[in-house]
Amino acid sequence: MTHHHSPAPSRINRRQLLALALGSAALTACGGGASDNEDAAIRARRQALLDRTARTAVAAGLVSASLRYADRPSSSTAVAGLRERGAAATTRIDDWLRIGSASKAMTACMAALLVEHGHLSWTLSLADALPELAAGMRPEFRTVTVEQLLAHRGGLIAMNNEADVGLFLAFLATQTEPLPDTFEGRRRFAAAWALAQAQPGVTPGRDFQYSNVDYMLVGMILEARSGKRFAALFDELIVSMVGPGVSLGLPAAAGPARQRGHVGALGAVQVFEGYSPELQVWQDVLNQASGGVFATVSGYAKWQQLHQQALGGERTALPASYVQGLRTSVDGYALGWEVGALPDAFRQKVCLFHSGIVEGFSAYSVIALDGQFAIAAFTNTEGQGADADWVLRLLIGAIVDLQAGWG
Repeated sequence: MTHHHSPAPSRINRRQLLALALGSAALTACGGGASDNEDAAIRARRQALLDRTARTAVAAGLVSASLRYADRPSSSTAVAGLRERGAAATTRIDDWLRIGSASKAMTACMAALLVEHGHLSWTLSLADALPELAAGMRPEFRTVTVEQLLAHRGGLIAMNNEADVGLFLAFLATQTEPLPDTFEGRRRFAAAWALAQAQPGVTPGRDFQYSNVDYMLVGMILEARSGKRFAALFDELIVSMVGPGVSLGLPAAAGPARQRGHVGALGAVQVFEGYSPELQVWQDVLNQASGGVFATVSGYAKWQQLHQQALGGERTALPASYVQGLRTSVDGYALGWEVGALPDAFRQKVCLFHSGIVEGFSAYSVIALDGQFAIAAFTNTEGQGADADWVLRLLIGAIVDLQAGWG
């Protein structure tokens, strides 16, 4: 459970990286009224841009790159690189990749659906939602609401850095009784520990602190209010809406259409061999609701397309309260998405965006808040070492290049 493979870094770091990558880009103008031949030429030029950008990202150090750009109503995709460093199999468009913290929006959407079905309320408090844990909660956490957890205003320990993880591992080492041996038991154990940890300088319910624990607790609440396991609820609410190209965990049917995660410094990445079994079970507890989704490029495309349609005013299967929450965000984070104006290449366009970094995979997703375009960039590579952000910079650079040259 090391911070190198935890979900995305803090909002400030992501915004700084994005601003840095966008600094020198320029947007190309695009005229209207093209003939069929001109339309074909534009499509060919855009596909060439995608292909070139994917190859460039791989040449710069990524093991694979899967890119998608969609304006309304067209979309294009390109892939480059290898499923595994040193192996022969090349990346394919139907490969499964892990999207890390970009999963959080799906958890938030699940919560909104339960609200609309009458099983949950945005203002439900932690103490009322998880009464079996209420007695051991610090008093300041008892009144934190579902809505505040989804906005990373729970004030809970982040568990995406070495210090936090070290505290938990040290706590495990002090236990003299046998540790829980089921997923639910471990999750309840980890939640009870997190709810007892003070966070000096952070006021629960008010201050933003990016926290994977917030979303782990939301996952527990969704189970408690629905009476269903989170995985079954994900299939019922998300897979039924998006289609079989998204999955909580790697689907059994993935077969060879899967990529191996890689970690390392630029120029020195290696296959991520996984954690020890003793540590992996705690990673799984933390990540299920905060970063556990795998997707194919086409599967994630449907998720983005639903957002484009809904944000553009069309009726979709996305819950109205979820879409409205995205549109009306005033604090920079809403329902699993960062929300803000992206500079330069995006001409200050307000967008939803989020990164995901977990167990050898990295992802970045951008959707214009008016639904006009969506961009996704995935790789089976995660940065590590003194410059752990190098992979994220390459993904953001690819997104910038696509936006700048799409016209």
